[in-house]
Formats: sequence, C-alpha cells, structure tokens
Amino acid sequence: MTGVPMPAESIAKVDLLLGQATMLTADRWDDLAAMIHEAMGISLLMAAAHPSSQPVDVPGLTRLTALECVQNALREVHTWDLALAADLPDLGRLRVLLADVRRELDSTVGRRG
Repeated sequence: MTGVPMPAESIAKVDLLLGQATMLTADRWDDLAAMIHEAMGISLLMAAAHPSSQPVDVPGLTRLTALECVQNALREVHTWDLALAADLPDLGRLRVLLADVRRELDSTVGRRG
C-alpha cells in the first residue's frame, strides 16, 4: 500500500471510455481491436478491485469516436500517480497499450489540422 489515494472515480471513467471504444471497434478483428480489448480487460479489473463510491458519467460518451475514447482514457491514466503501480500492477501495461492504440488509431484516421 502506497498511501497515495486511489483514483476510483478516474478508474471508473477510464473503464467507461474503454467500454465505449470496445463497442465501437467490435466489428474489427485485427491487432488494434485486440489491444483495445486488452486495455478494457485491465481497466475492468481495476474498476472491480477499486469501485467508485459514487456514480461516474462521461458527458457525451456516445458521441465520441474510438480515437477520442482512447485519448480521453490515456489523459485520465496520465493523471494517476505512478506510485499506484504498487497497488495497480497493470498500470504500466495500460499506459503503454493506450499510447500504442492512440498512435495506431490516429494513423488510420489521419492527422487533424
């Protein structure tokens, strides 16, 4: 135990965002979809182990693209203290997966100006 507060609401938000990204890529059978599913599995386990004490919502979630979901999830994860890796052993893997997925999705939809 690190003594660092567990970001349960943020974990729940990441879980919602990756759930939406998973639904948006459900028709894909490639490495990108597999990485999204792996990230979703990690966030699901984190959310189950550290449930939020209050309901969490992501405004406009259903209007986000898969790329936007991943970008928002990565932004959330980057706010977490790295000392949490002691309590969230898959934190590093989640950060790497989300960065890789963002890069892959960004390259498939093209750069925004």
